[in-house]
Amino acid sequence: MDICKVLDPFISPERKHRIEEIMDQRTRTVTLVLESLYDPHNHAACLRSCEALGFQDVHFITPTGGIRPNPKISQGSHQWLDIYCHNSVSDGIKALKERGYTIAAGALSPNAVSLLDLDFSKPIALAFGNEHEGLSQEFLKASDIVFQIPMVGFVQSFNVSVSVAISLFHAMTWRQRTLGHHGDMPEADKRRIRESWYHHSVEMADQILARARKEELEREEDLRK
Repeated sequence: MDICKVLDPFISPERKHRIEEIMDQRTRTVTLVLESLYDPHNHAACLRSCEALGFQDVHFITPTGGIRPNPKISQGSHQWLDIYCHNSVSDGIKALKERGYTIAAGALSPNAVSLLDLDFSKPIALAFGNEHEGLSQEFLKASDIVFQIPMVGFVQSFNVSVSVAISLFHAMTWRQRTLGHHGDMPEADKRRIRESWYHHSVEMADQILARARKEELEREEDLRK
């Protein structure tokens, strides 16, 4: 069943135009990884920054299972993203490596390179740890690069959600300035995401799709008779 074709009559031309406009600014070349965040406000703020700046995928490493973004902070951003939850660092690292990502860990370290020196033209995963300990030693050892945000004040670090927002904004502007564009989603990915976004844009989409599927099965049954 063609989900977009079924839902198309229920979406205004303006909404469809906006969906395509936003999708053209989406990328998976840069992805966000968050390890063991505690605060639902930070979950939500990171998701909101990711969505607003055009990054489609977010990977959570959550040994305790699931995420709990504060809805007042997230503003529904989670429904426009692809969110992956991994039960362990090893599972998360394996999934990222299989997708071809260089893993860049945000952490204070004498060997850290500047965020400004990272290359965002190739698959890279920007990883951040929780509010208290940062990234685990296991994650740091498995990373390819350690980076930090340049700072000129007395304090040494930002809140995790601020670090995420700064880093993603820099990655977006770097790609626009260096590559001439930010979005680079393949058409096959766009088709799948378009289905999801149409679904979220239509009230009672589940009921409409169920009815369409039932009618499709009835037509197939009639043809077999």
